[in-house]
Amino acid sequence: MSESIPAKPSSTPNARRRRPPRRRADVPFWLLSAGLHAALICFLLMFAPVREIVFRRERLKEAEVITRGDELEEVIEAIRDKTVERLRARVALLDEGQERMARNFTIINEYFQPFAAEQRATARARMEKYITEVLPRQQELVALITKARDGGDPAVPIAYSQKWMSRILTAQEEVRRGIRLLELGGEELLKRQQEAEDTQLKATQFLRWLGGDLRSMEWHTKRLAELAERRLAEVVKVAAATDEIEAVGWVVECAEVGISECEASYALAQEAKDKNLIRATKRDLDRAKRDLSDGKRSLSSAERNHQRASDQVKRTDGDIVKSQESFKKAATNRDSHLTAGGNVQASACARQKAVVET
Repeated sequence: MSESIPAKPSSTPNARRRRPPRRRADVPFWLLSAGLHAALICFLLMFAPVREIVFRRERLKEAEVITRGDELEEVIEAIRDKTVERLRARVALLDEGQERMARNFTIINEYFQPFAAEQRATARARMEKYITEVLPRQQELVALITKARDGGDPAVPIAYSQKWMSRILTAQEEVRRGIRLLELGGEELLKRQQEAEDTQLKATQFLRWLGGDLRSMEWHTKRLAELAERRLAEVVKVAAATDEIEAVGWVVECAEVGISECEASYALAQEAKDKNLIRATKRDLDRAKRDLSDGKRSLSSAERNHQRASDQVKRTDGDIVKSQESFKKAATNRDSHLTAGGNVQASACARQKAVVET
């Protein structure tokens, strides 16, 4: 039985001291292996062809300096020849482009001349048609603006302008086109027609400003009505808050008087040394103090409500003043734009009439 049991490892001090020498014996082998590998790598890098691959450096090429005159002359001639060739190619491209443009103009003229002849054939009829349309519209617009300046409704010329101004401008453009096609009056008449169109555009701008003034006045009118209604409601709130302050103030005064009476009754009860009376008067005194405290809180809340309502009325008054100032400014601009626009429109009509009657 004793032979089948494996022997336990010895735990004596001598057995434990035998293991370290093995590890010390392994250390020189690893150091030797590392040294051999390092030496082999150094050998490959220094003496093998790998050195050329790793440590190869490109030598800088020194720029060749041309010092001989004939060589410089050859270089200059080569540069000049290349430049001349480039310029010659570009000139050829320009010549080709000019020829192509000339052919295109020829083709365009071939197709345009019959069209231009046809346009000239009908130009006079179209121009007379637009002349009969543009002058009456302009004169009607001048009459409406004059009536508005005399106290009429400024919205009427604005509505008329919105309806017919595009037709007026188109008619003026067609008149100018007819003058050019029919060659009437030369450049001087074309210049006068252009001035008539520019004046009409200027008058149109004044009419647009006038429309903006009218819209601004309408908006501020509605705004003032809304502010007036809001202010009325806020004034009612201020009055209600004032009534509440008076009512709560009277309650506080009554509570203060009640406290004085309860304190006197409580003092008499203490002098009488009647416990039941003392307790009863003490309850009355505490109740009076609570009523006074509640009344003061209600009074403070009523005063805050009154202050908020008063501040809101002040803000509304400020908004009313601002809106009134904006309304007055819009009204002033309306009058100035109506006057200036009427004058410019009359000038545009006179210029157009002078061109037509030429």
